[in-house]
Amino acid sequence: MAKSSGTTDLTHGNPLKMTIMFAIPIFLSNILQQLYNLADISIIGHSLGDDALSAIGSVSTIYMFFNSLMFGMASGFAVVISRFFGAKDEKLLRRAVANTIVIAAVWGIVVPVTGVLSLRKLMMMLNTPEEIFETAYSYGSIVIALSSFMFLYNVLRGMLQAIGNSKAPLFFLMISVTVNIVLDLLFVRRLGWGLPGAAYATVISQALSSLLTLIYIAVKVPELRVTRKDFVIQGSMLLDIFTSGISFALMFTVVNLGSMILQGAINSFGKVTIAAHTTARKISEVCMMTLSTLANAMATFAGQNHGAGRYDRIKSGLRSVILCSFGIATVLIFIIYTFGSVLVKAISGSATPELINTANFYLRIDLPFYFVLAILLITRTTLQGMGAKFVPIVASIMELVLKIFTAKRLAVRLGYLGIAICEPIIWVVCAIYIIIVFLYRVKRIEIKNQT
Repeated sequence: MAKSSGTTDLTHGNPLKMTIMFAIPIFLSNILQQLYNLADISIIGHSLGDDALSAIGSVSTIYMFFNSLMFGMASGFAVVISRFFGAKDEKLLRRAVANTIVIAAVWGIVVPVTGVLSLRKLMMMLNTPEEIFETAYSYGSIVIALSSFMFLYNVLRGMLQAIGNSKAPLFFLMISVTVNIVLDLLFVRRLGWGLPGAAYATVISQALSSLLTLIYIAVKVPELRVTRKDFVIQGSMLLDIFTSGISFALMFTVVNLGSMILQGAINSFGKVTIAAHTTARKISEVCMMTLSTLANAMATFAGQNHGAGRYDRIKSGLRSVILCSFGIATVLIFIIYTFGSVLVKAISGSATPELINTANFYLRIDLPFYFVLAILLITRTTLQGMGAKFVPIVASIMELVLKIFTAKRLAVRLGYLGIAICEPIIWVVCAIYIIIVFLYRVKRIEIKNQT
């Protein structure tokens, strides 16, 4: 198989070292994206005030719901491609890429159209405050309508990461984020376009990153370069790619559906709590990103080794990566407990004591459970890399049920404390389920190999 210089074969070498080296560019890409998100919130908060933060927070779970349908599909596509790359099957690898393009073209149109048509009704269902409704709608409708650019980038990035190339997406993201921040400052501060300006800045930067990644693949990556003869619509492969993608998509979507329902409960607490929760979640997402990066790397690691039949490496890699994640979680807890209030003030641009205290309260409850979250995320993506398509969906449905219970019961009885303890409870329950399933699946594989 002709190889570009950026590919990495994860079926050989020390599992922890290979996974970490592969994960570092992914980590830098994720932290760059999250830092942009924080900069975006900071620019909006300082320029437009608490109401603008509330507007973004009130609609964020809705556009994240539709984004998860697309991001999940892209992640699922990458798992199948990584399996063929690990098996060293060039013909099936390119055919998988071609079939992925077909599915992505349809998905990238259907989801944004559905999102825009249903946005206003969903906002009303979530009790979006009347005073910020139209502002939130204008922002959300732009981001959702043009989210196909984000989807294209994630599909292309997933393809590159599937063959072990995590460096090129980082480079293109650096350019995109820089453009995004510059356009934020121009559209929001200089031209006074408000939240729609921030939305346009995001979409333009996503379109740029998609274009740059597409050009790079066409010129520099022979493994992913397809021709007309590769576009053979093979039923079994099309089904494999679609079910893998829909598995991830449903997992993320069910999770975000739960978050959307939970947001309805948060919205009922008023604008200050909405803004506080929005700020706390942005900080929490940056912290989670360190763990989710390792989890994403394990999906590719498990996918390649699953294709190569190296299950011993999968188990060894899983143990090592989880132990590494525990060290990261310890550092994150120390940072939040020491500097949490400072971070909230810096990011929100707010001096409102209630906002700062509420956000810090959420973070102090959330972070200690990152040890459980690490086990959940890393084991779950390892299972997905090994071809488990329905187990993560079951875990996500469990999460949905618990979030509905929180919105209907805990938030009513305990107030914002009910919101804060929701995810830690979910992580514990789902982690127990995922561990049991993983041990059972590995045992079955070992028995099968022995016979």
